[in-house]
Amino acid sequence: MATEQVRMWRAPDEQRVLLMAGRTTRYAVEPRGEYVFGIVGEQPMRSWRGREHRLVRPGQLVAWDPSHSHAGSAVDEHPWRARLLVIEVADLAALADDSESDPLADVLFPDPVLSDTELAAGFLRLHTTLESACTRLEQDELLAEWLRLLIDRTSAVRSPRSATTAREDSALRLAFDYLADQPQRNVGLDELAAVAGIGKFRLIRLFRQRTGLPPHALQLAHRIRAARRMLEAGATIGEAATATGFADQSHLHRHFQRSLGLTPAQYQQRFNA
Repeated sequence: MATEQVRMWRAPDEQRVLLMAGRTTRYAVEPRGEYVFGIVGEQPMRSWRGREHRLVRPGQLVAWDPSHSHAGSAVDEHPWRARLLVIEVADLAALADDSESDPLADVLFPDPVLSDTELAAGFLRLHTTLESACTRLEQDELLAEWLRLLIDRTSAVRSPRSATTAREDSALRLAFDYLADQPQRNVGLDELAAVAGIGKFRLIRLFRQRTGLPPHALQLAHRIRAARRMLEAGATIGEAATATGFADQSHLHRHFQRSLGLTPAQYQQRFNA
């Protein structure tokens, strides 16, 4: 997001959610397994997702799933105000899932611009609560209830894929964990397939089926997230690039900006502000 006055933070007791608030005139995001939820205020904005063009008016919610890149720009150069939540795919499932309801699989939002006053009011209450002092139980309740209401009302939830066998599920979990646990390593496909215990071509197919991404793209997503956490903790950009497997700072800069619309320096500045 190209920003003018934007703050970024995480609630002390809820590290799975990245929060943003401020004013901007444009942004561009290429999501890597992340959802972006937000509300627009003061001025409208124009949004693009693929070939879809929309006008988002003040008071409307946006719900961007990871299926496509999306971007926005100001109308007549008037900046709009926004509050945003960024949640990773696995965290969304954990936050909105429940032992007594059907398990969530892939959550999609076919129409990402929502005119729902109850959802909008709930989002504002949730967002302001997450930037103030409150109990863990209160923020957990607000977050879980709002996400589940949003999904139940507006999303298309794709059912779990029954075509995968128990062995394939286990192989995917082993591969997912291997990439997540050591994002900095230059893992090859043969090595990843050996860890998973299945053939490399079947592994690529399963990755695409389950995540919509090939293995290298998921590895890149893990690297970006690890770099983000290091920058939040005060590491230098060079330290973050080296520790998370990027060739150099420019390599991190390029992929980081495509993922969240901010350079690493801009991200660190906004977060520390």
